[in-house]
Amino acid sequence: MAATQFLDRPDGRLAYDLQGQGPLVVCAPGLADMRSTYRELAALLVGAGFTVATMDLRGLGESSTAWPSYTELDVATDMLALVQALDAGPAILVGCDYSACAAVVAAANDQDLVTALVLSGQRMREHPANFIAAAGRWLISRRGIGRFLWNKSWPALWGRQKPADFQARRKAMAANLAEPGRYEAVRAMLRPGTQNCELAMPYVTCPALLVCGDADPAFSNVSPEAEARYVADRLAGPAVVHMVRGAGYYPHAEQPDHVASIFHDWLATNHQLKLLGND
Repeated sequence: MAATQFLDRPDGRLAYDLQGQGPLVVCAPGLADMRSTYRELAALLVGAGFTVATMDLRGLGESSTAWPSYTELDVATDMLALVQALDAGPAILVGCDYSACAAVVAAANDQDLVTALVLSGQRMREHPANFIAAAGRWLISRRGIGRFLWNKSWPALWGRQKPADFQARRKAMAANLAEPGRYEAVRAMLRPGTQNCELAMPYVTCPALLVCGDADPAFSNVSPEAEARYVADRLAGPAVVHMVRGAGYYPHAEQPDHVASIFHDWLATNHQLKLLGND
């Protein structure tokens, strides 16, 4: 991974890295995760001729802690601020779960800086949860026991294909969340009232690619494909859903070659993208 750089924001600083030459792609990780989750996919995109920035969410990874709030709108403004600071936009925003929601909010708020979205882990609205799912969400948001339960349950979010360094990734995430203030950021993101994504969907006019694991266990009362198609239908711009067979919550890390191939095929056939060769 490229060397860490920092973007100063009014209430803290965001860690990111930058590599490659070409149209800009900004990748942000999901809840409790770090930007290293995109290591393989970023390398593939760089090899295909893109500039790729991977960023840590506020409070996580190498970003600073103790931010005043951690809403999807906050993360959306962070993503847009990075695009502006790099002065290489417009950008394709790549997000997973919480950052996918933030990417939707960002695209709704600034159509000039966001040319397209690539989204996974599409939990972009609140569902009536069954007892087990509701209890699990409540428990992982508790102080003290929440971090322990998240670390224990994290492997279950993955599908059949796990990266060769899976155990190293697990240890790195657990070590990061153990640092002061890190899990407080996760708990803040889990609080009700932090979600703005569903309200923003009808205002997103740029193209979107939804790449979803068909074995994603994060949905209790709806299938991953049904939820992805709901999101696609709510977005105002052209949206394509692609299910990744056997993948779970992290298709970009579980099957990076396949996801990169999906991305390239979508880009080649989507002439609405304001990118090289697609004007």
